[in-house]
Amino acid sequence: METIITLYQAFVNMDIATLSNPNVLWTLYGMLFVIILLENGVLPAAFLPGDSLLFLTGVLISQNVFHFGLINLILISGAAFGTWLGYAQGLWLGNTKLVQNWMAHIPEKYHHKSEVLFHKYGLQALFIGRFIAFVRTLLPMMAGLSGLHSRKFHIYNWISATLWIALIVTLGYLFGLSPIFKTYEKQIMSLLMLIPVFLLVIGLLFSIWLVLKRWLAQKNKLKNSTKK
Repeated sequence: METIITLYQAFVNMDIATLSNPNVLWTLYGMLFVIILLENGVLPAAFLPGDSLLFLTGVLISQNVFHFGLINLILISGAAFGTWLGYAQGLWLGNTKLVQNWMAHIPEKYHHKSEVLFHKYGLQALFIGRFIAFVRTLLPMMAGLSGLHSRKFHIYNWISATLWIALIVTLGYLFGLSPIFKTYEKQIMSLLMLIPVFLLVIGLLFSIWLVLKRWLAQKNKLKNSTKK
């Protein structure tokens, strides 16, 4: 808990020296790995701000907080293992009430996007879906639900994870080296820190709203059936 508080204070004060401290840094590596793994592999965690965190990570690389190669390897592993976890849930637990309930809470438009991509492009949809929030969490589960037993899934999984992570992290890194960032470094970093938090809060509120909406719909359905 003390390390988490230290991390929070370091981010708020933009204390690069503290963030670069090995004891704090490895905790940060672990947290990012877990967040990316969950966002890619567990439907209730699909609202986590993956893209914005990757961009912020790239900026922090330019500030010498992270090692470029190491953080990319950690994040690619997190994304790939997360996608495999989603695939395994669909393959082995797809018909369970728990997983079906998770899927029911994802907005219909994301179901539609995932189905269109999967049926049109097959496993190649992983390359496109990686860059669409919610869809990148749904697609692996759909691949599992289809009963797809294929080595190609794992190949496409790792390649698409590498492309997604490397592209967004590199964009963040290059932005961190740009003249505009160096001119307004403090203001931009404050904004970049706030964006993931804002998206996380919005995602949580949206998830709560979906749960309440579904609960009210079920309650009304039960009420109407009782009247009949």
